[in-house]
Amino acid sequence: MGEISGVPTADIDNVDGFFTTQSGGGGGSGITPNSVSNTGTQMYGSASIWANPSVPKTFNVGPASTHTFTKVVARQNALQFHAIKSDGTLWYWSATNNYTSTAYFTNDSTWRQYGTDTDWTDITAGQESFGAIKDGNIMYLGGAWSRMRGDGSTSSLSNWTTVNSAGNWVKIHHGYRHTWAINSSGEAYSTGYGYDYMTGQGSTGTISTFTREKNSLTNIVEAAGGYRCAWLRNSSGDVYFTGNNANGYAGPQITTTSDSNGPLLAVDSSTDYVCAKICGHSYHGGCHIDSDGYLRFNGEASSYMRPDNSTTDKKLSNSGYQLTSAGSGWTHYDSAIYSGSTSEHLGIGIKSGAFWIGGEDSEEFKEVFGQTVNKNWYQVRTGATTAAQRNGALVAG
Repeated sequence: MGEISGVPTADIDNVDGFFTTQSGGGGGSGITPNSVSNTGTQMYGSASIWANPSVPKTFNVGPASTHTFTKVVARQNALQFHAIKSDGTLWYWSATNNYTSTAYFTNDSTWRQYGTDTDWTDITAGQESFGAIKDGNIMYLGGAWSRMRGDGSTSSLSNWTTVNSAGNWVKIHHGYRHTWAINSSGEAYSTGYGYDYMTGQGSTGTISTFTREKNSLTNIVEAAGGYRCAWLRNSSGDVYFTGNNANGYAGPQITTTSDSNGPLLAVDSSTDYVCAKICGHSYHGGCHIDSDGYLRFNGEASSYMRPDNSTTDKKLSNSGYQLTSAGSGWTHYDSAIYSGSTSEHLGIGIKSGAFWIGGEDSEEFKEVFGQTVNKNWYQVRTGATTAAQRNGALVAG
């Protein structure tokens, strides 16, 4: 038993608000974990608390903030998040820096506004980088060794910097070591490494500056990436695919697991379904959201990445599968990092305003939420419109 000024701590409690060894988990009856909030933005950590393993796992729920974001993204190899509000302001949350030093971060796990400008309209994150659209220009932050900047440079940027000032960009996406950008004319451009034709340039070489994809598609409104591959969606709900399709998740119109030298039509809105959103894909599989709000799973399902908890694979011509048992109302789905065959298997989604998680690597989060540890999908909270996850951390709000 310890002592304070010679008095056993067992005899001391609530001295100037200080609690010692009396009952209560995590260091005394005066310390209680944060509850999961149904309002505001909240961070959730994994079950591992390396600094003090005796602290109960339920303490890894952060305090709820009053911030409301329209989009939040997470960097893959550092505990750093960026978000945009409806008023066009940019915010960040950082717990750690990394080898691609981003000097402006205050690493105190607090949401902070970046500057005062109100013309930020889109945001994305990659393995070592962040990208954004600001006043129609492409901004970049972080490491750039894979030429994801799109201005020909491989130098890291420690603060937000304009890398393309055309003034007509509307969407940005950082995929696996490459970047896609879409302009106001509905044209898609890419830059970076071209593994397995993932940049849509008809080459597996490196593209140093933003170049339009080789098939000159029109009316493109969205881009998303998986491991060494990418999807493009047009305004009619057709989806095009290019790159690695080893796990057969490209879409029902692509009937081979060979690399697609695309972009090739993967989802035909006139015969398959109308795609309303392309979602994040891991190495093994992922989802599209159709115009009726149902998830369409593609790929391998053994790691419980399907929100209906089925482990039935859906590949190639059988991949356009409506998850009726998962219901409709889905507005967001993201599945782990796309770092290769060793990627995590953690899925997150928002359905009718509720935040869900599932998959093999959701198990330690179940401990944080005081739930039975398993791979099944679990509703964490209601009152959510956007969410992101990386590196053992979740955010929803």
